[in-house]
Amino acid sequence: MGVRETLSALQRRYVRPRAVRRRGSAAWRAVNLGSGPARVEGFCAIDIAGPVDLLVDLSRHGIPFPDTSLEAVVCMSAINYFTRSRAAQLIAESHRVLRPGGVARFGSQDMKSLARRYVENDEAFFFQTLDDGRERFPGPTIGDKFAAWFYGHETAGGPCRYFYDYESLAYLFTQAGFAMVERCEYGVSRLPEAEFLDNRPEQMFFLEGVK
Repeated sequence: MGVRETLSALQRRYVRPRAVRRRGSAAWRAVNLGSGPARVEGFCAIDIAGPVDLLVDLSRHGIPFPDTSLEAVVCMSAINYFTRSRAAQLIAESHRVLRPGGVARFGSQDMKSLARRYVENDEAFFFQTLDDGRERFPGPTIGDKFAAWFYGHETAGGPCRYFYDYESLAYLFTQAGFAMVERCEYGVSRLPEAEFLDNRPEQMFFLEGVK
């Protein structure tokens, strides 16, 4: 079975019926897992809801691409919405679909940074407001807002289910077989598209694994 036929078979197995293909699959050299509204040329946007390229429930299904078929896998501010065991499976899936030398770049809310802000009683951070005046983080006190990171922040796929510091996420990448794993700064990447994909540097760390 050729690459195109394998891709079609995987998509029939994993992709929800309402999937929308905005570009031909031949143009997809990378995937953006839990993409939300982000769109980057060459990246297949995958999420559980919204106007994306492929609608996939990643809590139950793998990445619908053949082995060693992609140059990059990106996952920004989304790995927290899966259990630790499911996150390990998705990281292993990322390793599977990457070509040798391919890059997986993940951004995650930083448990260590958030804990430090809580201990230091960082009111300016926890009581941020959005453009419409609503508080960015739910809860009447800093303690409530800090707890919401672990029990709230509901999305279409459900609430946050696990949090990481760099070391705990890097461990899962090492276990998945990535040859090199390192922490990266916001916007600093082997992927030139990172400037369009990275977000929330005040609360996240960024990690890259090279197959």
